[in-house]
Amino acid sequence: MTKAFLSCAALLLALCAAGCGYRTGYTPPVGATVGVAFFENVSKERDLDRDFHVPLSESAQRIVRAPLVQPDRAEYLITGRILEFRRRNGIRDTDNRLLETGVRITVEARLERLAPGDTEREVLRRIEVQDERGYALSVSGGETEARARALRYIADRVVIDLFADLAWDAP
Repeated sequence: MTKAFLSCAALLLALCAAGCGYRTGYTPPVGATVGVAFFENVSKERDLDRDFHVPLSESAQRIVRAPLVQPDRAEYLITGRILEFRRRNGIRDTDNRLLETGVRITVEARLERLAPGDTEREVLRRIEVQDERGYALSVSGGETEARARALRYIADRVVIDLFADLAWDAP
């Protein structure tokens, strides 16, 4: 019994020691700041840019280990365009009544950097992210929830894909 107890205690101690210094998120250079600009909305869906800005800002705060500041004061700036909002064809019953459908959203994003002393931003990376979420028409607010889920997923993907290079230390 004491041998098993000592083995468990040693294992727990080793796990705790290994966890020291662990951190999550992408870390830009020390002192760097991040900003999130309102995306241009070229889709035909009104207010999608406003609805996307909140989850994108939350993703940047959660994933990137740098202060979030106003876009005009940021060293790293996330910019882009919402390219498409489309309702997809859905599933129909034998009487041709629509039962389920979905939304698809496409976003183009850029990570721009303004180095100290520079006057123009350098585009570090461009990406395009698309997500499609389905919903049943029998569920009240189904499209609103599907749209919100798609925007949250796209926001996370944008931040992760744009800042991925900052996850590794320079050699």
